[in-house]
Amino acid sequence: MSGDPFTQALHGDDAIPDAADVGPPIHVASTYDRSEQGELVYRRNQHITTERLEAVLGALEGGEAVVYPSGMAAIASLLRYLNPARIYLPADVYHGTRSYVTAAPRAWQAVEAFDDLGPGDVAWLETPSNPKCLITDVAAVAADLGSRGVTVVVDSTFATPVLQRPLSLGADYVVHSSTKYIGGHSDAMGGVVVTADSNRAAELLEARVIDGTIPGSLDVWLTLRGVRTLPLRIARQSETAASLAEYLDGRGLLVWYPGLGTHPGHEVAARQMSQFGAIVSFELSSYEEAAEAATRFEVFRRATSLGGVESVVEHRASVNPLAPPGLLRLSVGLESPADLIADLDAALIPT
Repeated sequence: MSGDPFTQALHGDDAIPDAADVGPPIHVASTYDRSEQGELVYRRNQHITTERLEAVLGALEGGEAVVYPSGMAAIASLLRYLNPARIYLPADVYHGTRSYVTAAPRAWQAVEAFDDLGPGDVAWLETPSNPKCLITDVAAVAADLGSRGVTVVVDSTFATPVLQRPLSLGADYVVHSSTKYIGGHSDAMGGVVVTADSNRAAELLEARVIDGTIPGSLDVWLTLRGVRTLPLRIARQSETAASLAEYLDGRGLLVWYPGLGTHPGHEVAARQMSQFGAIVSFELSSYEEAAEAATRFEVFRRATSLGGVESVVEHRASVNPLAPPGLLRLSVGLESPADLIADLDAALIPT
């Protein structure tokens, strides 16, 4: 089977024995009859629908996947497993990650420079980052830090496995909130950690059994159904996002989108991504102006989260005080690009 993501999204789990259904059934049992032949014992240990999703996500990323009930559960589980003394966090990073790392009591020290890291430490990269879509050269960082014994983790939620494959660039782990693009329909929560090291994956699975951080049957099944169309969705969403970024740039706004030549990470993104993603952030002059503009959209839904088939706008400083006060983050969906631009035009009339 080729490495094409369209094929992997549909057939990455073909080797898992299940029913004859073309669309895999949802399994909801919490325990199994041990008088039957087979290895199933208890759902916290093994679950066929979960194994299907892990097979697909592992195939897409080029490694072995372990799924969790949320993106934060995946982040927390990986960091507990690695348990470094120091963790590098970029300035622009998902606020939930920063909150988890810096929450008391923690034995970890958050640092701001790669030079502060040594053997056994973790460099936590997020590319594109949240919310400015800043870009990190994964291959360059992995080559440098890997030689010094630093573990490199990439949160690739904004890119998805379709647009970027950090493991192939030298990262040790890749993390996604599958609540976002992988599920893609704003109806399932989940997270995933993928590594190319089968021993590390086995240890993460063992830790998940002990921690009990297992996702629910319905969330896993919905995510499995959603990932089948991920290559189609992210391609159209990225194309539309590029159109919206050009429109906003033409209005003279400060636009954070790696597909624009003016973005500081454009050249690196062009090397390590196949498209530039479907998140567009831009800044208005003040907190008040951005908060007011967010109320004037009609097609864009005013909500948190991202990656669904519907377009969403959020004033990030309303939920993350570290975000620029006038920044609006757009998660671009599957609607007509013309309708989305018209909605932006109407919402930004006073700009």
